Amino acid sequence: MFFRDVQHQPRAITLLRRSLASGRLPHAYLLEGPEGVGKELAGRALAARLLCEADRIAVDADACGACRSCKLLAADNHPDFHFIHRGLHKLHPDRSIRESKGLYLVVDVVRHFLIEPATRTPSLGRRRVFLIRDAERMNEEAQNALLKTLEEPPGAACLLLVTASGDRLLPTIRSRCQRVTFDLLPHAFVQERLTATGVEQAAARTLAGLSQGRLGAALRWHQARLLDALDEVSDVLCEGLPASPEEFAKRLIESAESLAERGAGATEGPEAAESQSAGAAAAAPGADVDADDEPRGRRSRKSSSDSPATDELRDALKLVLLLIATIYRDALLAQTAGGSLLLLPREHRAVHELARDADADALAEAIQAVSRVEWMLDRNVAPQLGCEHLAVALCGGVRV
Repeated sequence: MFFRDVQHQPRAITLLRRSLASGRLPHAYLLEGPEGVGKELAGRALAARLLCEADRIAVDADACGACRSCKLLAADNHPDFHFIHRGLHKLHPDRSIRESKGLYLVVDVVRHFLIEPATRTPSLGRRRVFLIRDAERMNEEAQNALLKTLEEPPGAACLLLVTASGDRLLPTIRSRCQRVTFDLLPHAFVQERLTATGVEQAAARTLAGLSQGRLGAALRWHQARLLDALDEVSDVLCEGLPASPEEFAKRLIESAESLAERGAGATEGPEAAESQSAGAAAAAPGADVDADDEPRGRRSRKSSSDSPATDELRDALKLVLLLIATIYRDALLAQTAGGSLLLLPREHRAVHELARDADADALAEAIQAVSRVEWMLDRNVAPQLGCEHLAVALCGGVRV
């Protein structure tokens, strides 16, 4: 947990170091940027420095890594470091909270695990640090409750809000935090880190392209075998769009369900979560890797059945739509030679067949149709209806 572990984020790390050097630390930071680019790792590095007990290092230097505080933090056992995430609902003293789905950071969880502890005197040093993962998942009531703590912050508390969707936070929350923005990572770096963790070269190239500089997302997608879904989608398009939009929608949803189940099984369980949390930085410096017991995209089930919950299915279906759009994009580029392909035609025949049989306007319209369905899903349109809309749009201009 050092600043030097956060790679390809010079602007963000420079801002954090300058903040430390000034001696005038804000009581709250908003670490925002795309998913999986190092925000949480940087937050942990800042927490380590704030809690470090060494007194003979530069004020803007990394934590020493050797003092009692650093060792406790590395062991996830520091009494003044509080990791706030949606899975904490399972530890809440109220049984009704424990039995909830934990889809959001609700006000009861925020009050019990953040607001109340923030008023207490630190156990070891001079500070308490609260790192809030997926801060945008706080519902409005929780954000309003936290607002009072931000307006009248206890002197010993420092809040680190980590988010990939800062616009989903209340403006009053954003205005009371020091904003630190993170950028996408270089494609070559993401591909290199994937291959270093054992991903085959061609798969690493494709995942790096699909993730567009989000290492954490690429790692999760590899665990969930996203490229298996790519093969499934390619087969659907190569077989020709079915006469029935309902059948086309069914096949896409089945692919999304399989992807969601694979994602849920990749790191399910507390033991796997603890292993991820402890090893994420070493395995892939610069990445945010979900490590709580309900990672993003692996949310609670609606019942005891094995079917994915609605929000989980929507997330997986958006990935399926990403794959469809990528296939059409590459087909369009293959026709015009206008850029590098993410999926080589010899690897996915759907690209080759679409490039051969469809005109450029139809391919462009298909990509726009995928974007419309993504927009529909974001507004809670039923997945089946959205996929049927896509089938109609594709049948109107593109056949393979």
